[in-house]
Amino acid sequence: MRVAVTGSRRANELAQLISNNGGIPYVAPTIGIGTRDSAESEAQDLINEVIRGKSDYTVFMTGPGVYAVMQIAERLGLKDDFIRALAKTKVVARSPKPRGALSKHGVDVEIMPVSTHDNTAEGVARELMKDNLEGKHIVIVWHGSQSMRLGRDLRGAGAGVSEFRIYDYSTHLSSQGAEILKTMGYQSIPPEEARVLKLIEDVLANVIDVITFTSPPSVRNLFSIAQKHSLEKKLVEALNTGQIVVAIGQPTKEEIESQAVRVDVIPDIYKLGAMVAALGKYVSSGQSKKTKALR
Repeated sequence: MRVAVTGSRRANELAQLISNNGGIPYVAPTIGIGTRDSAESEAQDLINEVIRGKSDYTVFMTGPGVYAVMQIAERLGLKDDFIRALAKTKVVARSPKPRGALSKHGVDVEIMPVSTHDNTAEGVARELMKDNLEGKHIVIVWHGSQSMRLGRDLRGAGAGVSEFRIYDYSTHLSSQGAEILKTMGYQSIPPEEARVLKLIEDVLANVIDVITFTSPPSVRNLFSIAQKHSLEKKLVEALNTGQIVVAIGQPTKEEIESQAVRVDVIPDIYKLGAMVAALGKYVSSGQSKKTKALR
């Protein structure tokens, strides 16, 4: 089976897992990280706010966000002060990834959704609202996209909220974005529009048996490029009839479904190995009606 990889950050790792299980990896990343023009000033405002003791809770939504802020804090000569100040707040991580990034900088996480199904903005809101937030101030360090709902819900609970976004998800990988991922230990593969367009064409031609998505932006960027080339409707139809669609995480699944595409496989554990295992189980069970993929 030819299995498409749309993620960039761990594309080589997923490709190896696919090969180890007898598949043929088709690597065509649809997502990169682009640094925002306001990144330096936003990070400086965030760092100063925490150092000045204005934050009761500091929320990190993603691992790259942690590394980006820490890099800028170090350049400003404020990293040690920032880490000491974080220890005086309740540090919140959306998932194990930002928690792991924080631990590498000696920062302990006090609050994190327990279930992988709750590693979302909504899950973070539920955890925070277990406390009395009236009069508290919450700093949120977003990933490459931002949900208005989290800030709105927290303000509705009586909290003051400051929100910062240091980088964007993009259809390209900036040099700063590559450096962030390298610092995290990832040898990322940069997305190229021509490669993504070829992926879309191969989906339409039934060259691809399976397509995998590991984040909502990887879905959005694929459909953005399809729309740009007037192939969006054809892509939706093809994915619903010709390929097995695999997703990691409920937010990724919801993003796929928002494009009117059915998700066939989602692992209970949101990890690459579990995703490949779930795909293998799905194929061997004969559940799929996508006859090409079961030949």
